Amino acid sequence: MSNLRLKVKTFSFCLLVSAHCMAEPSNDQVEGETPNQSTAEATEQKSEPDRKLPLMRDWFEEKGIDLPMPYGVSANFIFMERDIEVTDVRVQFGNRPPESISDRADFEVSNTTIIPAFRFDAWLLPFLNVYAMGGKGFTDTSLSSVIQIKPPLGDPIEVELEQNQKVDGAMLGLGTTMVFGGDSWFVMLDANYAKVDIKEFDEGIGAWLYSGRVGWHGNSAWGPSRVWTGLMYMDSGRTLKLSEDLPVIGPTLIEVDQQPLNPTTIQFGASVTIKKHWDVLLELGTNFDDAFVAVLLGAYRF
Repeated sequence: MSNLRLKVKTFSFCLLVSAHCMAEPSNDQVEGETPNQSTAEATEQKSEPDRKLPLMRDWFEEKGIDLPMPYGVSANFIFMERDIEVTDVRVQFGNRPPESISDRADFEVSNTTIIPAFRFDAWLLPFLNVYAMGGKGFTDTSLSSVIQIKPPLGDPIEVELEQNQKVDGAMLGLGTTMVFGGDSWFVMLDANYAKVDIKEFDEGIGAWLYSGRVGWHGNSAWGPSRVWTGLMYMDSGRTLKLSEDLPVIGPTLIEVDQQPLNPTTIQFGASVTIKKHWDVLLELGTNFDDAFVAVLLGAYRF
């Protein structure tokens, strides 16, 4: 039996910052301000008649509800560790149909991912925010497995999958957030899609991220503040396709089906608004098993 070392990489990413548009309730109050907010700040906001967003803001302002600044630019740093499950591996030689080799391989995969990113968001409605984001994803994947590939002729070839692979690529995404709440509570729902272009793979990697949070908002010594908890679900199951020219076998297409081992995490976070224009946010997530997530965000609203 001949031996061949083949590089096979997996990638997992998470854009948690998309779940935080610094949004606050739109029922009795928005942007985390309390009814005791100074009239000077309210007057400052109402003295900007040329603002186009958010739509319907007149109705809210007439009721004394202080709305957030309509636009935001933020810088984000995301760290994530998560185990990845490989559900199937297929190989295809030339014009032959793909052949599953999952019965000849066991995979153990874990990912450490770092994502620096920027985001621009806008409040279309007092309770609806949309955003676009861009950045770069870096991942360090640990994978260990030995599989057997049976060529059309000759003895089986043993393929050893390398460990500790590092890949990176540009990331782009779009998303939306809805927020509802009252005097001291809020509920936030978010959905976004992002895609990372990895040159080592034949196709880019995309993922949907869904999250829901419930929390408290009010004044603190630093300014309007919020704390929350919630759940996040990452739908990033996909098929990675790699084209390799293997000795003896020739051109070979390898397809790897993968998904997060545990796609749901519990989130805990807090944020504060400083002088109405600056926001700072920290959130931690875990499933108390194989996943850990940390998000740090700084934003300027105008």
